[in-house]
Amino acid sequence: MISHIKKMYSSTIFPLLLLLTILSLGVLTPIITMVIFGAILAYYVRFIARKIKPYVKYDTLAVVLGMIILAIPIALLLYFTIIQLLSISGALLGSLQQATADNSTMNLNSINDAVQNLGLSPSVSGNIADAIKSGILQLLSAITNSIITIASSIPALAAQILILIFSIFYFARDGGKIVRYIKDVVPDKDKDFYREVIKGADDVLKSIIVGNIIPAAILGLLSGVVYYFLGYPYVILLAIVSGIAMFIPIIGPWIVYGVIGLFSILTGNTAQGVLLIFFGWIIETTTDFYIRPRISVRYSEVHPLVFLLGFIYGAVTMGIPGLFIGPLILGITYAAYKVYRQERVKSKAQDKKA
Repeated sequence: MISHIKKMYSSTIFPLLLLLTILSLGVLTPIITMVIFGAILAYYVRFIARKIKPYVKYDTLAVVLGMIILAIPIALLLYFTIIQLLSISGALLGSLQQATADNSTMNLNSINDAVQNLGLSPSVSGNIADAIKSGILQLLSAITNSIITIASSIPALAAQILILIFSIFYFARDGGKIVRYIKDVVPDKDKDFYREVIKGADDVLKSIIVGNIIPAAILGLLSGVVYYFLGYPYVILLAIVSGIAMFIPIIGPWIVYGVIGLFSILTGNTAQGVLLIFFGWIIETTTDFYIRPRISVRYSEVHPLVFLLGFIYGAVTMGIPGLFIGPLILGITYAAYKVYRQERVKSKAQDKKA
């Protein structure tokens, strides 16, 4: 009778755990992306905290300092971006006010002159110039609407950032406890499998930061040099935007090179625009198809296609956090199947010998 009760009790454990897991995921669904993103960033914070730990007394202090060190580059990028955006906004506002005072919609006579120099008929030139002006006005309107949308979503964004910060802190501080808990739950016969999968996840996490941040920094730095020597204003902002644009799926930094280059050509600076597009193509091709795959695969045996799909579709489905979460999920899946295949091959080899 007692053994029957024990058997019935054990048979209800996994359904109960499954039900509780599903309910928990339902509760966490609105914030699950930030929680996972926090766990990933905590991996890097733990790495920094381990380097700091010999010099500080408390683990919590080491984690906090690690978070601060990780946040410094992000804060500097935001600072320079905001400063230059405010400068551009002030100049743009002054230009718009001057244009309004002159009873003109926009002072874009240079575009009219550039289009007329194409040698087209006056009617066609006028239509092209009007289309360009209309596109610029629509772009300004879209930017204004985006700013309003961002401002209205500040409370929700603040909540997400708060969740991200707490997730990073607790995962970084208690990561060792979580790993030990998982080891206790996993059956002994499966521990070798999970050990290899965790090792694969560790390699993927290393390659994510190296395969994303370093190529973006290299592209931004090289782009800044090109912008400077070609005489463009707001070099720092353009370099930052070019580096960040590398995270945009498919289009990448071409959304910056193309727009600025074409605008330069239309406003009469043909050599400047052509050179920007040419050097931009060299920088983007070298960074995206040579530097990033090589340094990513250096830290992991995961196929470059897995990373590419993770970067693209992770960003499409989950936004910026997806740039990290997507490759991690696909990388761990790849590692799990690889380990499973190795075990199957080994098992079949042993069966043949027997």
